[in-house]
Amino acid sequence: MTERTAMGAVRASGAGAEIARMLVTLAYVLAGTAAAIAGLGALPRLLAGDTGPHRAASIQEAERRLGARILLPGYYPERLAWPPTAIHVAGGRHGSVRLAFAARDGGTGLELVAATDAGVDIAPALLSDRTVLGARPTAVGGHPATLASVLVEGVPWQELSWSVNGRAVVLRTQGDLDELVRIARSLHGVSGR
Repeated sequence: MTERTAMGAVRASGAGAEIARMLVTLAYVLAGTAAAIAGLGALPRLLAGDTGPHRAASIQEAERRLGARILLPGYYPERLAWPPTAIHVAGGRHGSVRLAFAARDGGTGLELVAATDAGVDIAPALLSDRTVLGARPTAVGGHPATLASVLVEGVPWQELSWSVNGRAVVLRTQGDLDELVRIARSLHGVSGR
């Protein structure tokens, strides 16, 4: 190998190392930029304390967002359509969920609102625009509960609230109270009939 060829080889290997350093630097800059943009995008939600409610396309998606299983009744009346017509989550990881079920005949539906962790209140965002008109104590499968007449966005509902294994639960209907109680009892594993 001549001296000129050897110097060319040294320069080429130096240029290859320089290109590799440039590519690594570019990758760091791009990763840093992406992280900064993601952080800035989340900043308004964090500053505003935005914890929902956010719509979920399915129960599985809601469970992924919440990082927890959603409580579903064992008794489900045939008059209600499945899947839920609306699913909303709030409160971040291990927050709360609201499931809205429509009646197949276009009549009155049902709402199930529940926390996903024991000892945690339902996210207030899922119970907003609600005015309690009157309430009385009752029981669901031997567990203390409250039956209330409420206005939700100006519409009258009957609302049953209690806890299942320490998890706060609210069931709402504009229809039959006996059906509401059967659904509530099925959440405890008590026969719905």
